[in-house]
Amino acid sequence: MFKHAKTLLLLCVIGIIVVIAILQRTKQNTDTNPSNVSPAVTQEDNDSSSFIESLRSRDYEPSQVTIEETFSNNGSYIGYIFFYTSDSLKIYARMNVPVGNMPVGGFPVIILNHGYFSTSSFTSGDGTQTMADILARNGYLTLASDYRGFGKSENDGQGSRGHRPEYAIDVLNLIASIPSVEKANPNKIGMWGHSMGGEVALRSVEATDKLRALVLWAPTSARVSDNAGFYGGRRSQPTKSVDNPSLDGSSPANYLRYISTPISLHQGLADTEVNPEWSKELNEALQKENKPVEYFEYPGQDHNFRNLGWDVISKRTIEFFDQYLK
Repeated sequence: MFKHAKTLLLLCVIGIIVVIAILQRTKQNTDTNPSNVSPAVTQEDNDSSSFIESLRSRDYEPSQVTIEETFSNNGSYIGYIFFYTSDSLKIYARMNVPVGNMPVGGFPVIILNHGYFSTSSFTSGDGTQTMADILARNGYLTLASDYRGFGKSENDGQGSRGHRPEYAIDVLNLIASIPSVEKANPNKIGMWGHSMGGEVALRSVEATDKLRALVLWAPTSARVSDNAGFYGGRRSQPTKSVDNPSLDGSSPANYLRYISTPISLHQGLADTEVNPEWSKELNEALQKENKPVEYFEYPGQDHNFRNLGWDVISKRTIEFFDQYLK
């Protein structure tokens, strides 16, 4: 009987030791995770691993804007080809500088973001040159990045096919470099984006508070999964957007809460290059988030608004920029 008592006592001691060990382990977990939430949930809540959050948290180093060539002097503006640095890459771009009386503080600046082009045939200014001409004639200094891998811009070794979210990095580094641009007002910056350039613009405006106005012409979807399905599936994408959690971290649609910049959104309803429903959904989502947005539809207009002759859409664009930058 005494033998059984010793065994029972030993088991009790072992049990107490196990309980103490469990309590100490629990305390350690609580100390390293004060919210007492599992690491997986905390990471999801903070979204710290997403591309958009990375854009917001990283630094953008200002570089010297170096003019390489003067390509135009038409009496209204002087056009230049220049280069700057983005992630240690030499990125080429175009600039138009108005001729005439410069406002106090310098000319207001418009960053122009071009849409999709084949890198093998792209020439600096493709997709932005006509709008840059209109803006410069109306007193705006324009800057249009070629992005990495386009034209003479250096590549990062990752290729430049499709809708790479890294193009926004090149645009954000260009914004950081504006103080080195003679005659530019770094406190009055707007942005314009067409097609894929609209997608680039949305990521950029979610990552910086330096933009005072944003104009989007027929932007591609704010959801990466939409673009992958539409352009990878011969444009057989379903009408309504489809979420894909694995791509959400680089989808601007999931970070509209960070936008404070007024937006002017324009969409041709005969567009076959993008799904017109994407612009409608973006407008509705921005309104739901109580973001400042105006939305215009153009019946019968294609992706480039060719039938319109640009008279109405360019006038609205200039008036919008004037409202916020002049």
